Amino acid sequence: MTKNLLLGLILGLGGCAQLDPQQAALATSIAPSEVDWARASGNNTVTGLALIKADGTTHTCAGQSANLIPDSAYARARMTAIFGSATQGMRAASRGPVKFERDDPLYVATLRTTRCDVAGSFSFPHVPDGVWYVTSSVKWDGAAQVEGGSLMQRVDVRGGKLVKVVLR
Repeated sequence: MTKNLLLGLILGLGGCAQLDPQQAALATSIAPSEVDWARASGNNTVTGLALIKADGTTHTCAGQSANLIPDSAYARARMTAIFGSATQGMRAASRGPVKFERDDPLYVATLRTTRCDVAGSFSFPHVPDGVWYVTSSVKWDGAAQVEGGSLMQRVDVRGGKLVKVVLR
């Protein structure tokens, strides 16, 4: 083999081993300093409703979890992997869940969760200033499979405000 061909082969194989930014963020642990702010009690409240209209019927997240997740590189990569966006989205139940190799312990420790009431409403009081992801699922039994899906929206919460979110 010539030196140039061998060098090209080595460089080409080395390029295959690199992770794209999303994979790299999911493979890197969250630095505590990136999410410590989310553990504090704040003066904001995030309330919301999760619903999907289908075939003339409104389905809600009643009885399902609603989650409030602090922004981090890991959270942005995870939202993009699930929803195709880090700002808002829906993932149809028919697509199945996205499997992750691991859940970062700080991702799990700093997420807040509550249950949607019978009307599909949820509330997170005492939220500190920052960027958060609100997620929930709206699912129901269809004729042949589970219908609906998971919903997400990014929110910027600041200044002791009441932030209302409608996931659809």
